[in-house]
Amino acid sequence: MIIAANHVFAQRDMPIRKQGLDRRDIRIEDDVWIGGGVSIAAGVSIGKGSVIGARSVVTRDIPPYSVAVGAPARRIGERGETVLSYAMLNESK
Repeated sequence: MIIAANHVFAQRDMPIRKQGLDRRDIRIEDDVWIGGGVSIAAGVSIGKGSVIGARSVVTRDIPPYSVAVGAPARRIGERGETVLSYAMLNESK
């Protein structure tokens, strides 16, 4: 899911639906792999060659060649490095 806008909701005396939207571009560079069920928020850039794990919620920029997972998504490594799987990270808790 790619969501390029957020509802404005600052005014209490006006219904949210009447306050408009804050639209922001989303940039997804070349050779990016996005797993199933990922949500990408407005204003985010995902760098070239990155991998976003399934069901992650991307709320901030992801640098090129990163591996990012979670909600919110966080960088756990870089392509070309040995990267622990998300399941392996959860087993250590």
